Amino acid sequence: MIKKNQIFTLDKLEQKIVYTIANERQINKEKTGWNGYRTVAKKNDVNLNLVGFGAEFIFCRELNLFPDFTILNTSKTLGTDKYDCIYKNFTVDVKVNRNVNNPLMIPEYAKTNCKLFALFVCKFPKYRFEGFATNKMIFQKNNLRMTRVQSYVLKKKYLLDFDELNL
Repeated sequence: MIKKNQIFTLDKLEQKIVYTIANERQINKEKTGWNGYRTVAKKNDVNLNLVGFGAEFIFCRELNLFPDFTILNTSKTLGTDKYDCIYKNFTVDVKVNRNVNNPLMIPEYAKTNCKLFALFVCKFPKYRFEGFATNKMIFQKNNLRMTRVQSYVLKKKYLLDFDELNL
C-alpha cells in the first residue's frame, strides 16, 4: 500500500540499479539524437532520467510490480509507451517533480488514455508520494494552463490517496 505524503528512500543497491538504467537511457538518447525531444524541462540530462525512473522503481517496488527496464527512447513517438505499469488492470503513468511546489502537470501534447497518474516529488534518493489522479480528473478543459507549454494542471490538494481510488 502506498499513502499520500509517505516518504521512500532508494537504498544503495537500488540507487545503482536506477542510475544504470537512467544512464543507459541518456546515452541512447544522445546517440540517437532524441535528447530533449518532447521534454519540457529546461535541462535534459541523466538527472531527469534518474528521478523519473527512480519514481517508477519505487512505485513498482511498493506495489509488488516489475518495473520497465527498457532502454529505448522512441516509444512515445511510436505510440508504444502509454504508461509505466499496470496495477489491477489499470494503466499507471508515474510522474515526478523535483520542485516540491509544482502541481501535477501533463503537457497537452502528451495527453493519453492512461487511467491513473501517480505523482512523486524527489530529492534523490528520497521521494515523497503526493497522490493519484485519474484520467478524468486531469484531462479536463478547465485544467489547461500555459506553463512552459500548454499543459493540464491539477493542484496537489485534489490528488487522491490509494484508498480513495476504489480499485
